Amino acid sequence: MIWNFCLHSVFRQYGWGFLGRIALPHPLKTIKAFVRAGKIENPGEIFCVSGDFRAGSQSIVGVGFCLKPIDPPCPAGRANHNCLYLENHQLSDALPCLGCVVREVGELTLKTRSAFYIMTSARDILEDVFIPSLRAGCFDSGLFLLCRYSLRPFAVAMMAAGIRGYIFQLKGAVCRNYHTWLQADRGIKNEQTVIEKSSRIAIERILADAARQKRPSAGFKKLENIYFAAD
Repeated sequence: MIWNFCLHSVFRQYGWGFLGRIALPHPLKTIKAFVRAGKIENPGEIFCVSGDFRAGSQSIVGVGFCLKPIDPPCPAGRANHNCLYLENHQLSDALPCLGCVVREVGELTLKTRSAFYIMTSARDILEDVFIPSLRAGCFDSGLFLLCRYSLRPFAVAMMAAGIRGYIFQLKGAVCRNYHTWLQADRGIKNEQTVIEKSSRIAIERILADAARQKRPSAGFKKLENIYFAAD
Protein backbone atom coordinates (compact mmCIF):
# COMPACT_ATOMS: atom_id res chain seq x y z
CA MET A 1 0.00 0.00 0.00
CA ILE A 2 2.80 2.42 0.86
CA TRP A 3 4.45 2.11 -2.55
CA ASN A 4 1.12 2.40 -4.32
CA PHE A 5 0.50 5.64 -2.45
CA CYS A 6 3.97 6.97 -3.30
CA LEU A 7 3.61 6.08 -6.97
CA HIS A 8 0.34 7.98 -7.24
CA SER A 9 1.64 10.95 -5.23
CA VAL A 10 4.98 11.48 -6.94
CA PHE A 11 3.46 13.67 -9.66
CA ARG A 12 1.38 15.73 -7.25
CA GLN A 13 2.30 18.77 -5.20
CA TYR A 14 2.61 16.84 -1.95
CA GLY A 15 4.82 14.23 -3.56
CA TRP A 16 7.17 16.80 -5.03
CA GLY A 17 7.24 18.66 -1.73
CA PHE A 18 8.13 15.54 0.25
CA LEU A 19 10.74 14.49 -2.27
CA GLY A 20 12.39 17.88 -2.60
CA ARG A 21 12.22 19.07 1.00
CA ILE A 22 12.51 15.89 3.06
CA ALA A 23 13.66 12.85 1.07
CA LEU A 24 16.48 14.35 -1.02
CA PRO A 25 17.94 16.64 1.69
CA HIS A 26 17.72 13.84 4.28
CA PRO A 27 18.04 10.52 2.40
CA LEU A 28 19.24 8.40 5.31
CA LYS A 29 16.42 9.48 7.61
CA THR A 30 13.90 8.90 4.85
CA ILE A 31 15.19 5.44 3.94
CA LYS A 32 15.13 4.37 7.59
CA ALA A 33 11.58 5.71 7.91
CA PHE A 34 10.42 3.74 4.85
CA VAL A 35 12.00 0.55 6.14
CA ARG A 36 10.41 0.88 9.58
CA ALA A 37 6.99 1.85 8.23
CA GLY A 38 7.11 -1.01 5.75
CA LYS A 39 7.47 -3.51 8.57
CA ILE A 40 4.06 -2.66 9.98
CA GLU A 41 1.88 -5.72 9.47
CA ASN A 42 -1.87 -5.60 9.99
CA PRO A 43 -1.72 -2.75 12.50
CA GLY A 44 -4.48 -2.59 15.07
CA GLU A 45 -6.35 0.51 16.08
CA ILE A 46 -3.19 2.09 17.49
CA PHE A 47 0.31 2.27 16.07
CA CYS A 48 3.21 3.36 18.27
CA VAL A 49 5.90 5.40 16.52
CA SER A 50 9.19 5.30 18.45
CA GLY A 51 8.06 6.03 21.97
CA ASP A 52 5.41 7.73 24.01
CA PHE A 53 3.48 10.96 23.61
CA ARG A 54 4.86 13.82 25.66
CA ALA A 55 3.06 16.97 26.81
CA GLY A 56 4.15 20.52 26.12
CA SER A 57 4.75 23.00 23.33
CA GLN A 58 6.80 20.56 21.24
CA SER A 59 3.95 18.05 21.16
CA ILE A 60 1.02 18.12 18.77
CA VAL A 61 -2.33 16.34 18.50
CA GLY A 62 -3.81 16.09 15.01
CA VAL A 63 -7.31 15.03 13.98
CA GLY A 64 -8.80 14.62 10.52
CA PHE A 65 -11.33 17.24 9.43
CA CYS A 66 -13.57 14.33 8.44
CA LEU A 67 -14.40 13.88 12.14
CA LYS A 68 -16.32 17.15 12.10
CA PRO A 69 -20.12 16.73 12.35
CA ILE A 70 -22.32 16.89 9.29
CA ASP A 71 -25.88 16.79 10.66
CA PRO A 72 -26.18 19.29 12.20
CA PRO A 73 -23.16 20.75 10.41
CA CYS A 74 -20.00 22.07 12.04
CA PRO A 75 -20.39 25.86 12.49
CA ALA A 76 -16.79 26.36 11.31
CA GLY A 77 -17.29 24.36 8.12
CA ARG A 78 -15.53 21.07 7.43
CA ALA A 79 -12.52 21.11 5.10
CA ASN A 80 -10.51 23.65 7.06
CA HIS A 81 -8.28 23.97 10.13
CA ASN A 82 -10.90 25.79 12.22
CA CYS A 83 -12.85 24.93 15.37
CA LEU A 84 -15.01 27.81 16.60
CA TYR A 85 -15.63 26.05 19.89
CA LEU A 86 -11.93 26.00 20.75
CA GLU A 87 -11.72 29.66 19.74
CA ASN A 88 -14.90 30.77 21.50
CA HIS A 89 -16.47 28.81 24.35
CA GLN A 90 -19.72 30.71 23.86
CA LEU A 91 -20.50 27.98 21.38
CA SER A 92 -20.47 25.38 24.15
CA ASP A 93 -24.24 24.89 23.83
CA ALA A 94 -24.22 24.68 20.04
CA LEU A 95 -25.78 21.37 19.04
CA PRO A 96 -23.07 20.31 16.56
CA CYS A 97 -20.37 20.84 19.21
CA LEU A 98 -21.95 18.77 21.96
CA GLY A 99 -20.86 15.35 20.71
CA CYS A 100 -18.04 16.45 18.41
CA VAL A 101 -14.87 14.35 18.67
CA VAL A 102 -12.76 17.28 17.46
CA ARG A 103 -14.00 19.36 20.40
CA GLU A 104 -13.48 16.52 22.86
CA VAL A 105 -9.92 15.76 21.77
CA GLY A 106 -9.16 19.48 21.60
CA GLU A 107 -10.25 19.98 25.18
CA LEU A 108 -8.12 17.06 26.34
CA THR A 109 -5.17 18.46 24.39
CA LEU A 110 -5.57 21.84 26.08
CA LYS A 111 -4.86 20.22 29.44
CA THR A 112 -1.51 18.94 28.16
CA ARG A 113 -0.41 22.37 26.84
CA SER A 114 0.27 20.67 23.51
CA ALA A 115 -0.58 22.10 20.10
CA PHE A 116 -3.81 21.04 18.39
CA TYR A 117 -4.20 20.68 14.64
CA ILE A 118 -7.15 19.87 12.40
CA MET A 119 -5.64 18.09 9.43
CA THR A 120 -6.86 18.79 5.90
CA SER A 121 -4.58 18.27 2.89
CA ALA A 122 -1.30 16.36 2.80
CA ARG A 123 0.40 19.48 1.50
CA ASP A 124 -0.74 21.51 4.51
CA ILE A 125 0.41 18.81 6.94
CA LEU A 126 3.79 18.75 5.21
CA GLU A 127 4.15 22.54 5.45
CA ASP A 128 2.62 22.98 8.91
CA VAL A 129 4.01 19.99 10.80
CA PHE A 130 6.62 17.81 9.10
CA ILE A 131 8.98 20.33 7.51
CA PRO A 132 9.11 22.65 10.58
CA SER A 133 9.76 19.61 12.77
CA LEU A 134 12.55 18.29 10.56
CA ARG A 135 14.25 21.64 10.10
CA ALA A 136 13.73 23.33 13.45
CA GLY A 137 12.50 20.65 15.85
CA CYS A 138 9.10 22.35 16.12
CA PHE A 139 7.40 19.11 17.18
CA ASP A 140 9.05 15.94 18.47
CA SER A 141 5.99 14.17 19.84
CA GLY A 142 2.55 13.61 18.36
CA LEU A 143 -0.76 11.82 18.53
CA PHE A 144 -2.73 11.64 15.29
CA LEU A 145 -6.10 10.30 14.15
CA LEU A 146 -6.32 9.27 10.50
CA CYS A 147 -7.58 6.54 8.18
CA ARG A 148 -5.85 3.20 7.71
CA TYR A 149 -5.10 3.84 4.02
CA SER A 150 -2.74 6.73 4.80
CA LEU A 151 -1.28 5.24 7.99
CA ARG A 152 1.98 3.96 6.50
CA PRO A 153 2.77 7.02 4.32
CA PHE A 154 1.98 9.25 7.30
CA ALA A 155 4.22 7.13 9.52
CA VAL A 156 7.08 7.55 7.03
CA ALA A 157 6.80 11.34 7.14
CA MET A 158 6.38 11.30 10.90
CA MET A 159 9.51 9.20 11.43
CA ALA A 160 11.56 11.17 8.90
CA ALA A 161 10.59 14.41 10.65
CA GLY A 162 11.66 13.02 14.03
CA ILE A 163 8.20 12.91 15.58
CA ARG A 164 7.45 10.04 17.95
CA GLY A 165 4.09 9.10 19.43
CA TYR A 166 0.92 7.39 18.26
CA ILE A 167 -1.37 7.03 15.27
CA PHE A 168 -4.99 5.98 15.82
CA GLN A 169 -7.12 4.66 13.00
CA LEU A 170 -10.44 6.23 12.12
CA LYS A 171 -13.42 4.00 11.37
CA GLY A 172 -16.61 4.17 9.37
CA ALA A 173 -16.54 6.18 6.15
CA VAL A 174 -12.76 6.12 5.80
CA CYS A 175 -10.62 6.45 2.67
CA ARG A 176 -10.11 2.94 1.29
CA ASN A 177 -8.10 3.67 -1.87
CA TYR A 178 -6.14 6.46 -3.51
CA HIS A 179 -9.17 7.90 -5.28
CA THR A 180 -11.19 8.40 -2.10
CA TRP A 181 -8.07 9.67 -0.30
CA LEU A 182 -7.41 12.19 -3.07
CA GLN A 183 -10.99 13.42 -2.93
CA ALA A 184 -10.70 13.97 0.82
CA ASP A 185 -7.31 15.63 0.32
CA ARG A 186 -9.10 18.14 -1.89
CA GLY A 187 -11.72 18.72 0.81
CA ILE A 188 -14.40 16.55 -0.78
CA LYS A 189 -15.68 14.31 1.99
CA ASN A 190 -19.43 14.01 2.39
CA GLU A 191 -19.30 11.35 5.10
CA GLN A 192 -18.27 11.60 8.73
CA THR A 193 -15.64 9.29 10.19
CA VAL A 194 -15.67 8.03 13.78
CA ILE A 195 -13.31 6.49 16.31
CA GLU A 196 -13.86 3.23 18.16
CA LYS A 197 -14.80 3.36 21.83
CA SER A 198 -11.59 1.53 22.71
CA SER A 199 -9.55 4.13 20.80
CA ARG A 200 -11.36 6.96 22.55
CA ILE A 201 -10.56 5.41 25.92
CA ALA A 202 -6.90 4.96 24.95
CA ILE A 203 -6.62 8.55 23.70
CA GLU A 204 -8.18 9.87 26.89
CA ARG A 205 -5.72 7.84 28.97
CA ILE A 206 -2.66 8.95 26.99
CA LEU A 207 -3.62 12.62 27.13
CA ALA A 208 -4.63 12.42 30.79
CA ASP A 209 -1.25 10.88 31.65
CA ALA A 210 0.49 13.63 29.68
CA ALA A 211 -1.60 16.33 31.37
CA ARG A 212 -0.29 15.36 34.79
CA GLN A 213 3.08 16.77 33.77
CA LYS A 214 1.74 20.24 32.96
CA ARG A 215 -0.38 23.09 34.28
CA PRO A 216 -3.54 23.26 32.11
CA SER A 217 -3.80 26.16 29.69
CA ALA A 218 -6.75 28.55 29.87
CA GLY A 219 -7.29 28.41 26.13
CA PHE A 220 -5.82 28.21 22.65
CA LYS A 221 -4.37 30.87 20.40
CA LYS A 222 -4.22 30.13 16.69
CA LEU A 223 -1.02 30.79 14.77
CA GLU A 224 -1.39 30.14 11.07
CA ASN A 225 -3.22 26.77 10.96
CA ILE A 226 -2.30 25.43 14.41
CA TYR A 227 -3.78 26.02 17.85
CA PHE A 228 -1.21 26.59 20.62
CA ALA A 229 -1.64 26.91 24.39
CA ALA A 230 -2.45 30.58 25.02
CA ASP A 231 -0.56 31.06 28.29
